[in-house]
Amino acid sequence: MDTTSLRGFLAAVEAGTITGAARKLHLSQPTLSRRIKSLEEELGVDLFQRGAHSVTLTPAGRVLAEDGPKWLQMGDLLRQKALTAALGRLLRVGYAPSLAGHFLGLALERFNQIHTNVRVKLSDLSTKEMLDRLMDGRLDLVVTIRDTRRVGLRWEPLEQRPWRLVVAVGHPLAKRREVRVSELVTEPLLMFSRDDYPEYWEAVGRYLMEHGVAPRIAGEFDGFSSLAMAVEARIGVALVAEAAGERRGLGLHFLKLSPSPEPICVAAGWAEEDEAALILIEELKKVRAL
Repeated sequence: MDTTSLRGFLAAVEAGTITGAARKLHLSQPTLSRRIKSLEEELGVDLFQRGAHSVTLTPAGRVLAEDGPKWLQMGDLLRQKALTAALGRLLRVGYAPSLAGHFLGLALERFNQIHTNVRVKLSDLSTKEMLDRLMDGRLDLVVTIRDTRRVGLRWEPLEQRPWRLVVAVGHPLAKRREVRVSELVTEPLLMFSRDDYPEYWEAVGRYLMEHGVAPRIAGEFDGFSSLAMAVEARIGVALVAEAAGERRGLGLHFLKLSPSPEPICVAAGWAEEDEAALILIEELKKVRAL
């Protein structure tokens, strides 16, 4: 069955009219009508009873409208299997560059030397995006801050990363090696986005609250690059993982915090057993042990 024609038919069912479906699919009405007519000829049945301004499903049309989405899903699965057979297994990995970029590359290099039939697709995502995609099957593995609140995920710790206060090189605090948390009362604080990094907000908020600091939030950012630019611009200071940006050559200075917050646990997470993912996790552990 031609899936293009089937998709056009299902769009017409959803829209209630062929004209409305054609508009949604960015097709001309005659083009979509020809596709549906071709599908009817292929099946040997009428799918619609056509009126002057609307279409009504025939009994055969109702059956196809109900089962059609399953056929499309099966077709997509068959195409993916054929692609995998032709190009090799696809391993989908989400990661946070500021946390895993410095060791993930070496682990992938070692992994690819042995498992040449596995293609790795990397996605730079926020923590929430990673965990959402892991839960619904769009990712096979993530490397990020361990989040044990999600039921059904398993974690393999890779390293403990200390927190640091990051300031611009010209900031008065940049001359110091260590800053007491109580001194942050007067500093505008820059944070990663609450929606995208809920575990970050929880950890930072808990640390500041434990030491009686009510932060003055000066901005939220969707990633380290944008946050670092704001720090450089002297908009505020930020709490980040140690060495999150030094390798980028940015004009930042990283200071120890006193008392020290609980370290960040960077871990590999997965939902379903996957041989390729587990092998990559072993390579990640070996790299961290070097």
